[in-house]
Amino acid sequence: MSLENIIVSIVAAFFQMLAVCIVIFSQVSHNQTKEKIRFACLMWIYCIVAFLFITNQLRFITGIVSLSILIYFILNIREKRVILYSFNTFIIMTIAEIFTSLFLLFLGIDSVDIVNSLKYNLITNILVAVMTIIIVSLPVVKFVIRKIINLFKKRRSLINYLYVFLLILYLIVSKNGLEFILKSNYYVNILFVIGIVVIFGIIIRSESKYDQLKEENKQMYNHVTKYEKIITEQGKANHEFKNQLMVIRGYAQMNSNKLLEYIDSITLDANKTHSSYLISQLNKFPEGGIKGLLYYKLSIMDDEKIKYELNVESGVKTKLNTLSVNMYKNITRILGVLLDNAIDASKQAKSKKIIISVSKEKTIVVFNIYNTYKGKLNIEKIGTGYTSKGIGHGYGLRLVNDILNETNSFEIKNSVDNDYFVSTLKIKIDKKRKNNIKKKSETSK
Repeated sequence: MSLENIIVSIVAAFFQMLAVCIVIFSQVSHNQTKEKIRFACLMWIYCIVAFLFITNQLRFITGIVSLSILIYFILNIREKRVILYSFNTFIIMTIAEIFTSLFLLFLGIDSVDIVNSLKYNLITNILVAVMTIIIVSLPVVKFVIRKIINLFKKRRSLINYLYVFLLILYLIVSKNGLEFILKSNYYVNILFVIGIVVIFGIIIRSESKYDQLKEENKQMYNHVTKYEKIITEQGKANHEFKNQLMVIRGYAQMNSNKLLEYIDSITLDANKTHSSYLISQLNKFPEGGIKGLLYYKLSIMDDEKIKYELNVESGVKTKLNTLSVNMYKNITRILGVLLDNAIDASKQAKSKKIIISVSKEKTIVVFNIYNTYKGKLNIEKIGTGYTSKGIGHGYGLRLVNDILNETNSFEIKNSVDNDYFVSTLKIKIDKKRKNNIKKKSETSK
């Protein structure tokens, strides 16, 4: 082992350590400077040892294990997901290594020189580190990493799949080696890795769909439960109504003066409840998610003792019936977020009140949601990304923004009207689809 070889390993290890630290600290939040320095120093030592003594076939696996141990004990992140942070780091560095090797081969540099020459070996490791930093700095990569981490937080069982994935990857690596440049089956090795990544991606996607279905089933169960409640209450009202008719019939047969007094008392009791009016307003929506969603949210308002009004213009049902299933789904998602924000904001206000107004125009359906709120609002901040609930509660509105970016069928404006924060959702109706539905209905007739 020559002195030159040791010096090259120390310098190359420094750049590798720098890339590893940047990738790791982009995934985990850690503010202890001393622990970061200690972590970086130990990582540098490991990289030097790896360059000098660990074969290329074992560096990937030993790197993940060593990095996970350092994160667990040095950064004090005591959770199973440390293996995920390490895995993400080495996957990004492997991708950077592939790009770098392709780049050097494209320049005409001999693959044997890249591996055997200390000069080219040092240059390659520096380029891999730089490429790693560039890749992890890309917004799309940050977004993907954040999505993966959040998914693993929700579905802890995915860690088991990751262990299996690492085992399979280790078998591939031990058979073919990570030194792709020296192998004649270079592209075969890459396809092996890509195939495993795709399989793992399919598993993650299926798990994500499972969570989504689980949440939808939960919401459906809540909607059904609330509908059962209103059906039960309506049944009681019908029974009471029959009893009242019997009493009225008795007073009428007796020509009693108390008949008018009794009718007045019934009318007064009827004015105290607006369940019948609420049902009549909800029936102005087509069958499906909006009606169930609104009743569910209104029942939450009842539980939170929030006063509310629902006013739906006639003809809205016809307009909404022309919408596609996907568009209808997006409407319920947007309304769910807007109503949740309105409920949370109104709960904090002295006067708890929400007003929902739905109207129609020629090619537009408009939902106006008014809610009271606490404190003062900064008008300049009001937009589709702002929530009146306060700092840290705008995540639902980010989901709304994602939907707005996908289609131009929706428009949202926020404003302040007297003591109300107003969210206005405008839904654009496709004229062609509307005409096609009319023609189909006429044909069926």
